Amino acid sequence: MKIKILGTGCYNCIKLETLIHDVLTELNKSDIPIIRIDDEHIIRKYMPIDQLPGLVINETLVCTLDLPDRDTLKAWLQNSGIESA
Repeated sequence: MKIKILGTGCYNCIKLETLIHDVLTELNKSDIPIIRIDDEHIIRKYMPIDQLPGLVINETLVCTLDLPDRDTLKAWLQNSGIESA
């Protein structure tokens, strides 16, 4: 599984990363790496730069601009091939 956060390090980007870490820990999958992409040229391949942060799971952009709630994020991760313990 590949998880990418698209953002330049703003408050919401950091909050999203923390949320993902928390949910992965809850699912006993804290070993899955989270990659932060802050290069604007790479971000633009996925989405407009004015809609940060973005979340990419297995090369699919699943959200932009707004942070998902914990249950939604958990469902996305489980539907993307992660299995809960």
